[in-house]
Amino acid sequence: MPAAGVVTLVPVLVTVAALAAYLIRVALVLKHVNFTLGTVIAGVRAIELATRPITPVLESIAGDLGATQKALEDLLAVKSRPRNQPVLVSRLRQRGA
Repeated sequence: MPAAGVVTLVPVLVTVAALAAYLIRVALVLKHVNFTLGTVIAGVRAIELATRPITPVLESIAGDLGATQKALEDLLAVKSRPRNQPVLVSRLRQRGA
């Protein structure tokens, strides 16, 4: 091979090697960015789950408290009734329903 060909090939090979090294570095940086974004997305989803509205839960608690209050009022009514007064069958059927 003539000397002019070697002189031409050496800078071309150096340029190709530099471009390859640069592209490999870019690929590694993008891989790191992809991992970091995945971690951030997982964190955001965890925050979303932890801060979701509690209205449905509060409505359920309020319903349970209402039923508990009614049961306690019924119990108080039964306990405050005189001992010789019979329990009405219709009242017992209402409780069972």
